[in-house]
Amino acid sequence: MLQIEIQDWCLSQDLNTKHLELPENIFNTLDDESAIYIAGYFNNKKLIKLPEQEIQFFEWLKENDVKIWNDLWLDEHIEPYIVSISFLPLLIDKTIGFPICDLMDNDNYFFTSEHIRDKEAEMFLDSIKERFRRKETITLQQALLLRISMLPTDIWHFAYNFDINLEAAKNAIHELVNDNMLIHLTKTEHLAAFVPI
Repeated sequence: MLQIEIQDWCLSQDLNTKHLELPENIFNTLDDESAIYIAGYFNNKKLIKLPEQEIQFFEWLKENDVKIWNDLWLDEHIEPYIVSISFLPLLIDKTIGFPICDLMDNDNYFFTSEHIRDKEAEMFLDSIKERFRRKETITLQQALLLRISMLPTDIWHFAYNFDINLEAAKNAIHELVNDNMLIHLTKTEHLAAFVPI
């Protein structure tokens, strides 16, 4: 059942404002159902400011990979960190966040389970899952492949969330591609069908 507080917040919003700003106390209580409710209430057509923890991620990105930050947010006509409310269900999962998958001037590093190549990769993934279940050490490449098999993943959120060197994470992707474990689609138009919104 949706919380009255969430319904009251939706009803209280001025639809003429440029964008909505969801209070952190409400954002932190959202589950999938309530996030979908809010996005649907506004017909997925309003803009919303990213939550604080996602803004902190993008501030990290600005320091660690400024060309990617610029590709996403450097637009004098649009305020940074304002996105479609349709992304709200993804934003409540702090490990996915706002997916970086529509870069125009740089290669995208966004993957879903559909980017895992074939039966050989699936067999390799099964062995990784078994090692993980037994609490054995796995490599960065193995950790990335396991993560991609479970959730949509961009390399920047992965590096940030697990405190991994960004270049090492990108190199791990290249190794997985070279080993025919992963398909790397770098262009936005090729990734559009994989974005989970």
